[in-house]
Amino acid sequence: MADEPIPFRSSSTKPGERLIDKPELPKQGFAMHLVADTETIPGELQLRLGKFMDHQIYSDEPKHIGGDDRYPPPMSYIAMGVGF
Repeated sequence: MADEPIPFRSSSTKPGERLIDKPELPKQGFAMHLVADTETIPGELQLRLGKFMDHQIYSDEPKHIGGDDRYPPPMSYIAMGVGF
């Protein structure tokens, strides 16, 4: 049905057919379902692991708030997401 949103991951990836190659987005929009998990790592102070599909990222806090400062803090990922 043309009025239902298009499942985002089912769209073409071929150059010239990709959504980004078209002058306008579809009128009905896209349907996206994103699931991300986060977990603490026992014994690692403020270190956290984030997972999305096949991707993993780590997040830590600066030393002055109890972390080891080994990875970017959580808020930096939000700021980077806005930039992307």
